[in-house]
Amino acid sequence: MNNKFKVINENNNELEAEIITVFNYKDKEYVIYSINNDNDKVDICVSRLEKDEKGYSILKDIIDSKEKEEIDNAVKEIIDQIK
Repeated sequence: MNNKFKVINENNNELEAEIITVFNYKDKEYVIYSINNDNDKVDICVSRLEKDEKGYSILKDIIDSKEKEEIDNAVKEIIDQIK
C-alpha cells in the first residue's frame, strides 16, 4: 500500500503528503496525514475520506464547526495513544 500522495497548496505548489492513520468516527472515515512544506516544516492534517462517483477515494475538508471540533478531539485521543 502506498501511503504517500501529492497535494496542491494555496500557492498552487505540489507537496508530498503521507498517511499517518485512517480511523472511523460516527460511521464516517477520516485520515490523518502529514504534509512536508517547502520550508522544511511538517503539518499534520485531518480530512474526511469519501468515494467519488467512480469509486476513487478522495479527501474532503471538514467545514462543519461541530464536526471539526469532534474530530479534533478524536485526533488528540489518537495522538495521546501513539505517544
